[in-house]
Amino acid sequence: MIDSMATRQAVGSLPLGGTEPLISTAVRWGDLVFLSGRAPIDVATMTVVSDDFEEQARDVLRTIGETLTEAGSGFEHVLRVVCYLRRAEDFAAWNRLWAETFPAPRPARTTVCAEFVLPGMLIEVEVTAGVPS
Repeated sequence: MIDSMATRQAVGSLPLGGTEPLISTAVRWGDLVFLSGRAPIDVATMTVVSDDFEEQARDVLRTIGETLTEAGSGFEHVLRVVCYLRRAEDFAAWNRLWAETFPAPRPARTTVCAEFVLPGMLIEVEVTAGVPS
């Protein structure tokens, strides 16, 4: 049953090169927060932060952590993660960073290979987390 008292609240926004926010960084609904896909992009220049997978992944995890904090949550409250990798060979490095970042019990996770709109992007990550009372 949907909580009729809950409302959709934006947590930050991404103008993505314009002045009007195009998407919310995250949306909070009651005690859940849904993060938009986080990419290793410098939003001021709309360029990929590095050509190195690990640097891109660490940047994505950093911005996820910042957004979770802004929403009143943290990595320990993440429930589900969907990770998109450009290259299957980065899967082992992603698993290592995953283990360093997410405490046990770890969240549910899906990882798939995908193409990205911006050339040079190697990873994008979506997160759903709980917000403790």
